[in-house]
Amino acid sequence: MRKVLMFWAGLVFLVTGCDDDATYVAAWESSGTALHVPPDGPGEVQLRMKNEGSATWKPDQVKLALQAQQGWSGGPLVLTEQVKPGQVATFRGNVSAPAQPGLHKLGWAPQRKGAAFERAFETDVEVTCSNGEFCDGEERLANGRCVSGPPPCDDGAACTEDVCDPDKRTCQHIPIGACAVCMATCNPDCSGKLCGEDGCGGLCGTCPAGQACAQGVFECRPEVQAGTCRNPLPLVATGAPLVGDHVIQGDTSNGFHQLIPSCNRTSTAVEAVYTFTTTEKLGLEARVSGYDTVLHLRKQRGADGAADCLDNTASRTVACSDDSSPPGDYGSRISVSLEPGTYYLIVDGFDSTQAGPFTLSTRFAANGCVPKCDGLYCGGSDGCGGNCGVCTGNESCVKGRCLPNPCIPNCDGKECGDNGCGGQCGFCPNAELCVPATGTCETFAGCDHLRPSCTPSCGASEFCGTDCACHPVSAQLPDLIVDEARLRDEILFDTIFVTENSCARVEECVEGTGERHVLRFSVEAVNQGSATLTVPAPAERPDLFIFSPCHGHYHFGGFATYALVDAEGRTVLAGRKQAYCMEDTQRVATGPDVPCAKQFTCDDQGIQRGWSDLYGNTLDCQWLDITNVPPGDYRLQVTLNPSRAFQETTLDNNTSSVPVTLPAR
Repeated sequence: MRKVLMFWAGLVFLVTGCDDDATYVAAWESSGTALHVPPDGPGEVQLRMKNEGSATWKPDQVKLALQAQQGWSGGPLVLTEQVKPGQVATFRGNVSAPAQPGLHKLGWAPQRKGAAFERAFETDVEVTCSNGEFCDGEERLANGRCVSGPPPCDDGAACTEDVCDPDKRTCQHIPIGACAVCMATCNPDCSGKLCGEDGCGGLCGTCPAGQACAQGVFECRPEVQAGTCRNPLPLVATGAPLVGDHVIQGDTSNGFHQLIPSCNRTSTAVEAVYTFTTTEKLGLEARVSGYDTVLHLRKQRGADGAADCLDNTASRTVACSDDSSPPGDYGSRISVSLEPGTYYLIVDGFDSTQAGPFTLSTRFAANGCVPKCDGLYCGGSDGCGGNCGVCTGNESCVKGRCLPNPCIPNCDGKECGDNGCGGQCGFCPNAELCVPATGTCETFAGCDHLRPSCTPSCGASEFCGTDCACHPVSAQLPDLIVDEARLRDEILFDTIFVTENSCARVEECVEGTGERHVLRFSVEAVNQGSATLTVPAPAERPDLFIFSPCHGHYHFGGFATYALVDAEGRTVLAGRKQAYCMEDTQRVATGPDVPCAKQFTCDDQGIQRGWSDLYGNTLDCQWLDITNVPPGDYRLQVTLNPSRAFQETTLDNNTSSVPVTLPAR
């Protein structure tokens, strides 16, 4: 049945009364099923509560009365049987819903012998045409009638076996025979290539033993070329002290892809490997920028350093970062305390498209002091006797950023937005929003995604989607699901240090500053639908996006929510991650209609059909701040598209949860 936001689940409701000195006390419980009714007609509603008083509830005495609300009628909900103290009561009854699909709130007043025990409480009720059967296609309201949509797992390809799981509400497409693994119309390109990808899911050739593919030039080269694990580049010159600042200009264009960063397990990017050895305990902050980078650090643990460097198991990783500020703009930063030993600092990329010139900056501090410069590009104390950066001669440090000196605000033709000097050109009035690309204030049409309406009205064979747009009933649509295995398998516990300048603090992802204990986890959003998920550009719809000054790019708002829930389904802790960057991370499906190549990035957001978007567990805010949560057994719950900002095949499969045990600290 349709999954509904069960705000009423687990709400404790106290009722007192007097009947021969018996008490009436109740605690509401989740029924475990969705509360839903069809549009413009009657439907059965079922609610449960536990009798925690001393009185026995009798069917002819205790009821739940529906509170008056426009378009709704029916009730009351009556007891199905007598309920003794300590037992759970089930209330059932029929209500008639309005013709407006979506999420509605209904009020219920507990009554005994016609008199209310207490104030009414609210529940969420989904008005929907869906019959709850995923595999037969989602039913839609079109022209006042419920009609069936297309089967959700039919990819339209004759050479794939389509498998629909009715319980998990997932699709799988199994190629048969010579079925193309991706677009059948894709033309492999191996011109001048001795190795590497052919652009259509295949390879142009493999390299002999002792050689690897330099993907930038598609040539096989010895594995001992400079910048590899077998021949790493020195991070500092021989004899030079480590303590202090070091800057390296490098290039991964002709590098190998041999390593997989633990914080981005889907990366197939080439890398550059640097090495250094310390005989004392040091603190390290390293930053790399130039493209969408990943930065990770490994340690030599045995006699064969190259083998340790090439070992992609997570246990070999000392630190890993995918996006951080500074350096921002898709650059990465790690901060870590180092014990004596030999290390490998690896400049990597987000995916195979990311390579080229980069700037690697490192700062080593004595006595294991770890520089704390999260969110600061310049100025301020690094906590280790230095500052977080020095601006060039024609710049000055303003609020942790290097700006021109003198800085002349530029607001020509702008009525809002950044003035280029750390200030604003103006603020938009009332409901208007600033379009950063033009610096103008504009009004954007609102949409009640929970109870959408379409203007003009939809045609006879169309339905009004959650995006307030008309869609054909037979339309092929995207369908997001959470990769539950990754969610379960990539949970870890961490301690972070948060300052007022930290991106986590600026973006309100933590409850406070200082040392915070966090539950980290990875979320992979898979588009298993038959259409690409697209969103407008931020310049067109700034109401859908949040600009992150810390990370230097736009995030899509309302893409997912995280929560820690207890055994009764009650929310113990809600996640505070504000927004997301939707892009193609990896192709996860096969078939002749699945795109072969990545299309969407943070600058042009979306997720293609058969592709996924991965948020690794080392990203800022990809956590729950559990500092003040007692240890014990919980469930980690993730919901995609909770705001319903875009239309999907179904919303029934957007929530996944896995068990997690918070350890004692």
